Amino acid sequence: MQFKFTELKKKKVVNILDGSVLGNITDVYFDFPESKIKCFICKDKKAIFCKDEYVIYPCDINKIGDDAVLVCLKDNSDKKQCGRSKEEVID
Repeated sequence: MQFKFTELKKKKVVNILDGSVLGNITDVYFDFPESKIKCFICKDKKAIFCKDEYVIYPCDINKIGDDAVLVCLKDNSDKKQCGRSKEEVID
């Protein structure tokens, strides 16, 4: 299955465990030259600060539908972490 980043940016990200809408995908980190996606960054459009970002790994994605990306995040209370911080992902 292939998607353009511009298509993914338009879809809402929904946590299937509690039904909460986390926001939209705003960025993607990938390895070069391996061409592997490391993670997606999801941010609520209403949020102003970087603290309101979620780090979503490909293994957290259950399904990509026509208008939403369904993810399974067990603990979305710590928005910056969700497993690892952005800084850990980039390194």
